[in-house]
Amino acid sequence: MTTMIKHETFEAGAEQPAHGYWVDGTVEVTIRGETRRVKAMLSGEQVTAFGLTGRYQTGSKAWPAQITRVVDPRTNRPWDRVEFGRDERAGRCKKTNMVFFKD
Repeated sequence: MTTMIKHETFEAGAEQPAHGYWVDGTVEVTIRGETRRVKAMLSGEQVTAFGLTGRYQTGSKAWPAQITRVVDPRTNRPWDRVEFGRDERAGRCKKTNMVFFKD
């Protein structure tokens, strides 16, 4: 399965936090055919990309957004978890279709 985050493009930054649990850096993200390098954090196989915007289909407000590439431990398949705005778990709400690069 293809995800928006290209995990293999993660590059660690020169300065790292003292706690050592997460590695700060950048990663390439592709949204609707456009690829950009954005700030990111890596922990094991999980990568979270920042500097994105989410907008609900019926709304006009732009929300700060993040995408996390998660690997399902049962199937070993990666998938994207997009987070912005309110906690929306309704099946009709597909946040992966409503995320954009922050300009």
